[in-house]
Amino acid sequence: MRNLTINRPMSWQPVPGMVLSTRPSDIGWLLVFSCLLLLVVVWSVSTGSYGLDLSKVIHALLTPEQVSERQANLIWELRLPRIVAAVLCGAALSIAGVIMQAITRNPLASPGLTGVESGASVTLLMLLIILPNALPHYFLPVAALVGGGAVALLVYLLASVQGFSPLRLILVGVGITALLSSFSDLLITYGDIERVESALIWLSGSLHQVTWPDIHVMAWWSIAGLLVWSTFRTLNLLRLGDAVALSRGVNPKVMIPVLLLLAVSLTSAAVATVGTLSFVGLMAPHIARRFCGDRHGVLIPLAGMIGALMVLLGDTLGRIIFAPLQLPSGLVIVMIGAPYFVFLMRKMRH
Repeated sequence: MRNLTINRPMSWQPVPGMVLSTRPSDIGWLLVFSCLLLLVVVWSVSTGSYGLDLSKVIHALLTPEQVSERQANLIWELRLPRIVAAVLCGAALSIAGVIMQAITRNPLASPGLTGVESGASVTLLMLLIILPNALPHYFLPVAALVGGGAVALLVYLLASVQGFSPLRLILVGVGITALLSSFSDLLITYGDIERVESALIWLSGSLHQVTWPDIHVMAWWSIAGLLVWSTFRTLNLLRLGDAVALSRGVNPKVMIPVLLLLAVSLTSAAVATVGTLSFVGLMAPHIARRFCGDRHGVLIPLAGMIGALMVLLGDTLGRIIFAPLQLPSGLVIVMIGAPYFVFLMRKMRH
């Protein structure tokens, strides 16, 4: 009698990253960067051309009536809006950078790749230089947001003419960004000098003009960051390629536009609030990967914390290095980010 061999059914092995897996080190790093962010927040509130000790800061935050009106206004109307804006915008740009690097599978991708930053910049320059009285001042961030979103939509449509391709998105984004940058230079060169100065302050990534109404707009758009975290499984699969994503039930033709929309929303809101902050969306995801790898369930919140820490630290250093003069946060970040970018390029080459 012949022996019949019964093959066991194949056990299904999930692709790594399809489920949220955390290690003790992940929780540890999240706690470490949370504490660092909290320490920098306290330092930023109490530091500046007018210093405050910790007890005054606590009294001003909890019981403003127990401190002088000057100290209460300094904290609540000047420093806290900058701190909240720095945290929200830094986290938004970092999370948008995570999305772009996952979609394009390019470690050098950044949120500005879709043309959002250039679109928002050109929109604001046109309103400040050519049409200075067209909109009230508090509508300028909204107009910049709309302009950045429109350019991002144009880039996506051009990149999808013959079927979407990450490489085509990069090339089209670089081309549109270069075109808009040349137009921005034209406006700056021939515009009224006083209006140009006002626009350049915003373009440099300065937070000193941020107010609570600006933060209210940014806070609503920050909800997109929570939606991004819910898509971490999709990002893990897209990173492995379209074929793997399709085999696991993720349609790239549907999810990539959705993820791009989230990235554009986060980037345009951040740029419209504080201006252009270069290297944040590029550097923060890379730094976060050194601690948690490419597992997006942990990478997204960790990159958000690191981005918030970078922008807040850049703004605080910009306030105290040459006090009472202030350096734009964007300038401080570029001074740190440019050497890191060169280091990253050398590492990738080797």
